[in-house]
Amino acid sequence: MLDVKTLSPVDIKNMSYNEIIGLVRETNRTPGGSKSVAYVTQMCGLKAGKTVLDIGTSTGITALELAMFSGCDVIGVDINENSLSEARSRAKKLGLDGLTKFINNDVTKLTFSDKTFDVVFCGNVTSLLDEPDKAFFEYARVLKDTGFLVAIPMYYVKQPSEELVKNVSKAIRVNIKPLNKDYWVKFFTRNVFERFIVKDFLFDYISDKDVNAFCDMILARPHLQEMSSEAFETLSRVYREYMLLFRDNLSIMGFSILILKKSDPEIEYELFTSHEI
Repeated sequence: MLDVKTLSPVDIKNMSYNEIIGLVRETNRTPGGSKSVAYVTQMCGLKAGKTVLDIGTSTGITALELAMFSGCDVIGVDINENSLSEARSRAKKLGLDGLTKFINNDVTKLTFSDKTFDVVFCGNVTSLLDEPDKAFFEYARVLKDTGFLVAIPMYYVKQPSEELVKNVSKAIRVNIKPLNKDYWVKFFTRNVFERFIVKDFLFDYISDKDVNAFCDMILARPHLQEMSSEAFETLSRVYREYMLLFRDNLSIMGFSILILKKSDPEIEYELFTSHEI
């Protein structure tokens, strides 16, 4: 676990947003939060005895909610050890450490055997990877033939400014591209996968007042009070800047819950499709 007492203002400034999340122990949710997780649980028929891999689990909330809602076994993987440590701590506090496991794993070269999981849940993390294609084929490899791949990609519904894209890229240390929904549907519906469910959403605009109130709550956490005053002041400024930046970014974005299943070559595709009205 990171020793906050030793952190300097320079340490804080050099952290990416993902590292800041681990430091403040923010609940880093998948797009749509608990409602998305509950919907996926229902649509994928998750229950006790099923196995799920949560890609880019961060501080573990998605993995924990999947286990809580369904009683299934969940393994969460991430490369940030501070976030994984927080996920393990949360699992123990909630009594879910028997259903969940959190391990350090590179999603482009997963250490699991072929056809291990009933569901691979990758949220929005694929868009943040340097090698998304490698990750995609790893998702397919470790998923059972009867399994589901669940992705919840975020995408722009309005054209962002170059400055906004630049600032978000700098914050998350990834050179993002202003992609749309069609790109991600095509990305995931290839190889052995076909669409099962596609459900679309738009993000709400959150006021400055509500963003700052959320930051006040996070920054009041007891472990952060052990920091030096200079480091805490820097953290407070940097964290608020990040949250306001992401508010502005998400206000012109949407996301889709994509549930995909592996194709069976012996079963023809569905000709007479339908849509919600």
